Amino acid sequence: MSKEIQETLKTIEKQLANITNLLAYQMVEGKTLAESAPVLRRLGITPSEIAAIFGSTAGAVSVRLAEAKKKWSRAKRK
Repeated sequence: MSKEIQETLKTIEKQLANITNLLAYQMVEGKTLAESAPVLRRLGITPSEIAAIFGSTAGAVSVRLAEAKKKWSRAKRK
């Protein structure tokens, strides 16, 4: 593949990532990280991408995901 094509593909990839982040942000606007992280993760967005949307860290997102999983497991048992 030529260098020009590779650069074009990288540019497209960056633009798609930006669009994905904007759509995700719009989807969760007004919601907390704890409310939004599980939904975004199920949609295939990585913890580091979720963190970027919320101005947080991937570690904080992982904690919120674990808390949501525990909460869901408890609710399922009842």
